[in-house]
Amino acid sequence: MIFLLVFGLIIFSQVLFSYSFFSDPSLLIQSVGFIQLSGSCASFFMLIYFFRQRKHNDYKRGFSAFGGFILFSVPASLYLIPGLLFQATGNELFKLLGWVLAVLLFLGILIGIFYGRWNWKIHRVALSFPHFPDELDPLKIVQISDIHVGSFFDNHGKVNKAIDMINALKADYVFFTGDLVNNTASEMDGWEPIFQRIEAKKGKFSILGNHDYGDYVSWEQDALKTENMERLIAKHREIGFTPLLNESVQLEKGIWLLGVENWGRAPFRQSGKLQHTLNGVPDTALKILLSHDPSHFDMQVVGTDIDLTLSGHTHGMQFGIERFGIKWSPVSLRYKKWAGLYKEGKQYLYVNRGFGYLGFPGRVGIYPEITEITITKG
Repeated sequence: MIFLLVFGLIIFSQVLFSYSFFSDPSLLIQSVGFIQLSGSCASFFMLIYFFRQRKHNDYKRGFSAFGGFILFSVPASLYLIPGLLFQATGNELFKLLGWVLAVLLFLGILIGIFYGRWNWKIHRVALSFPHFPDELDPLKIVQISDIHVGSFFDNHGKVNKAIDMINALKADYVFFTGDLVNNTASEMDGWEPIFQRIEAKKGKFSILGNHDYGDYVSWEQDALKTENMERLIAKHREIGFTPLLNESVQLEKGIWLLGVENWGRAPFRQSGKLQHTLNGVPDTALKILLSHDPSHFDMQVVGTDIDLTLSGHTHGMQFGIERFGIKWSPVSLRYKKWAGLYKEGKQYLYVNRGFGYLGFPGRVGIYPEITEITITKG
């Protein structure tokens, strides 16, 4: 229902936007309107065509069409209110304001496609816990999430630069919180040497995200889906990560790491078994949980003795603003905790904005993230 409402607003905005161009006496303005409308319609129909013709690991044409649709159609939505005011009052300033807003968003999306998706940012977080072992130095953790390697196509050089950024942090541990691929394990083929380069002094651990199970693919046989799952888990190990599938492991004396399978608010799968994962973990230990979907934190983790939960999943919707004291993305309408650090009582949740991207081949205002977390006693 929400999708239909949003799509209806986009169509209505587009009609209003196009009318503002074609009703202008200037041939140049009409030409701009024709280009914009043609781009919007062409990318929409290409998106539908490629979606119907898509293969499991062939995303380039579909993502490009989706990017074109966002580029040409979404800016028209900013014309909606100024356009209605122009129609109601006849004041040309409203029309001009609407055009300016649309052009600015068009440029922002264009920058997001060509630059934003490769603009990795390091976010640094310092946490302290009273039961952090006395004998340990500060513990440095690097978290990455939502790689979605099938979206990178052949951009090995750009991804290598992000790996260099990770290695420069000289982490004790690197944790990956799920969604290695979009759909199938074959997306990782050829990328193994790139991600094998990730360095950690003491260990690398990972979990699965909702996209890692192959749930969004029509499999001819259940056995093929199972085989894909096994191959993906093997890919984790091949690039040097230890996958935790509802398992726990002692990192240091007094510090335990827990990793659950994906557990998300419906309609996402709920394969995580938190209580099972906690079995055998000392009550006095400092506990770090890897759980892909941040909705798991409020629904099952709060109220336990887990100190820190690391999640991803939301991508910050790859669109929003985090400047001038403003932090907002449309994804906040679904996820109360969608990016950054949150606290409930004595429990912390950190939501990574994602290493890669999915669907829209860009990031506008919400950039790909590498998280550095330093834990001390305090």
